[in-house]
Amino acid sequence: MKVGAVIVKKDGFNFSISKDELLNKILLILIKSYKEGLDVIVFPGLFGCLFENDRDYIEKILRMSINFKNIAICPGSYFENAENKTYHSSCIIQNGRILLRQRQLYLAKWEKDLGLSRGENISFVNLKGFKIALLISTDTFYPQVSRYIAMSGADLVLSPVSIYGKTFSYQMSALWQNVQQNLFFGVESGLKGNFDGKDFYSLSIIHAPLEMTERENGILEIERNNYSSIIMAQLDNEKRKEAIKKFNVLSHLNTKLYEDIFR
Repeated sequence: MKVGAVIVKKDGFNFSISKDELLNKILLILIKSYKEGLDVIVFPGLFGCLFENDRDYIEKILRMSINFKNIAICPGSYFENAENKTYHSSCIIQNGRILLRQRQLYLAKWEKDLGLSRGENISFVNLKGFKIALLISTDTFYPQVSRYIAMSGADLVLSPVSIYGKTFSYQMSALWQNVQQNLFFGVESGLKGNFDGKDFYSLSIIHAPLEMTERENGILEIERNNYSSIIMAQLDNEKRKEAIKKFNVLSHLNTKLYEDIFR
C-alpha cells in the first residue's frame, strides 16, 4: 500500500483563506496523489474548520472523491455538530462514500474551553488487506487509545493532528512512541498555523516499527525544508508482521483489560 501525508509549511496556511482557495489546494493535492499512485492520503488536523458547517466540507470532499475512485481520503479533522454537541472528528472517504467515521475520545484544555464533547467508540475499516483506524490529535497523547487499536488487530493508523504550541517537540513523544509500543504503521499529517488565536505546529511523518526503517529510527518519511506538498511511503504489511514476530510486545499484555474500554 502506498500512502501519503499532506505537508503544511510554516506560515503556509491560515484560516483567512477562502473556501474556494482551500478546495483548490485539496484538488491539486488529490491530482498529485493520483499521479503518484497513492492508495491513501491524509490531510492535517483542523483542515475542515475553515467551513462553518462540517457537513458542507464533507459533502465537498465526497463529490471530489468520485474523480479519484482508487484513493482513500482522510480529509483532516473538523468540528462535527450532532445532537446539540460538537465533536473533534475525522473520517475516511472513498469514491463518494464515507467508509469510517471517528470522534476524538479525549480533549486538550483548549478543546474543553471551546465546549467540545468526547467521543466514545473506536471504529475500523479494512482496505487492501490493512485494518485501519483513525487517531485524532489529542488522542495521540493517550496511550490506552493506541493500545486498544493495536490489540484490535489494526495494521495502520491515520492521524490528522494539530498540536498546540510553536514547536513540534511534544509531538515526537506522541504518535512515534505509540507506533513503537504497538508496532502498527502510522501516517501523520500535521497542521502549522493559527486557529482561534492559538498557534499550532505539527510535522507530517510516516512512522513504522524501528526494525523496518533504514536508520532504525522508526521514521519511513518526514517532511523536509523543500517544496514538496506530500510525503509518501510504500507500506509492506508482511514485512511488518515479520518484525512483530521478533519482538511481539503485545503478546505479554493482559488483553482482557482492553477488550471493552472503547466499545
